[in-house]
Amino acid sequence: MDLRLLPMALRDLTEVMEIEQQSHVSPWTLGNFTDSLEAGYWAYCLRQLSVDDEKPDPLLGYCVLLPALDELQLLNITVHPSYKRQGLAKKIMKVIEDAAQSKSFQDIFLEVRVSNTPAIALYESFAYQEIGIRKDYYSLKDGGRENAKVMKKVLNAPSN
Repeated sequence: MDLRLLPMALRDLTEVMEIEQQSHVSPWTLGNFTDSLEAGYWAYCLRQLSVDDEKPDPLLGYCVLLPALDELQLLNITVHPSYKRQGLAKKIMKVIEDAAQSKSFQDIFLEVRVSNTPAIALYESFAYQEIGIRKDYYSLKDGGRENAKVMKKVLNAPSN
């Protein structure tokens, strides 16, 4: 599979929203994505290169990150439901980490639903460690709340 990670643009948001709605209990809104792009957050789309020039390259996944001083916050990483379990999230995570290290970020932070064991396993495979719990962070469809596990990876320790 020939893949490329491209900067997310407003024109991508229709496809992004379709995947977001299919993938999450509490999906981001169109406004969340628009605001992130307008604020200059890092946002990327993972596309499969199409062999047919007449067809657009399919959107397989995306991510949104907030760069702040010497740390990066992973806000959203999503793979299209039809393409899960093919290592695509690992590819996105690798690109994120490479970019963060090249820009000399020291840490990457993220929150993940405590029930999202596949995502937690992915992050742990990249040496992220739990540093806390955010109580009732996520909303549920039934109106309830779910805790978030806060995870961190140290990339570049500050030099003294």
